[in-house]
Amino acid sequence: MKDYRSLSLWLDSCGDDLTPREALPGDVSADVAIVGGGLTGLWAAHYLKSQAPDLRILVLEAEICGFGASGRNGGWCSALFPASLEQLAAMSTSPSVAGKRAAAVAQYRAMIDTVTEVELVVQRLGIDADFARGGTLSLATNPAHIPRLRAEVDNMHAWGFGEEDLQWLEASQVAQRVRVSGVEGAAFTPHCAAVHPAKLVRGLARAVESAGVQVYERTRVRSIKPQSVQTDHGNVSAGVVLQCLEGYTPQMSGQHRKL
Repeated sequence: MKDYRSLSLWLDSCGDDLTPREALPGDVSADVAIVGGGLTGLWAAHYLKSQAPDLRILVLEAEICGFGASGRNGGWCSALFPASLEQLAAMSTSPSVAGKRAAAVAQYRAMIDTVTEVELVVQRLGIDADFARGGTLSLATNPAHIPRLRAEVDNMHAWGFGEEDLQWLEASQVAQRVRVSGVEGAAFTPHCAAVHPAKLVRGLARAVESAGVQVYERTRVRSIKPQSVQTDHGNVSAGVVLQCLEGYTPQMSGQHRKL
């Protein structure tokens, strides 16, 4: 068996023995087949089963749940988005400026709400993922940083977000939160939590199994077609196939990072 513990500190310290679950036993059918046993696939399984308990759902994972980035990341659950509100508005298909702005705000609010949702779900499911809210500090470590960070705070407020979402902290206020030398100030948002990602993904896998989802590990998917999945242990016929491979998507036949 592979030494999965050696992949990351998180997997080494998650408390599981990481013994792979059984592989797909052969040709099967399901209502929904989810390809990928990381957080994307397991969250999809959780919400589908929660909304429609009678659905026959199975998850197919090439290694073990949490093998990829879900078990090897920075360990934080954050509402920070890799795009500005202006960029989000530009992506909107709304024909009006007001509609584009509303779409951008809604997307950002959804990110904020997701942090709370993760917290509530892990509590409800009894997943001990070391979830701890602490927020994010963006530190100004020289005078040139101050106007840039202040502008970010002012811009967020101009879009309708308040001090409870993003605020400026003076150096003395920063010192009450963290000991860092040479700090001139900081922008602070509370919408971030530290989390043990391997405990989260492994706990989520157990939770969906308990709800009736079939999770098959060491089952490598070879190809995906409409309503069917071919693996090295058999074929799956499903009304819906969800491809939740994230960074591993280009390894699938016919899939590319860019088209």
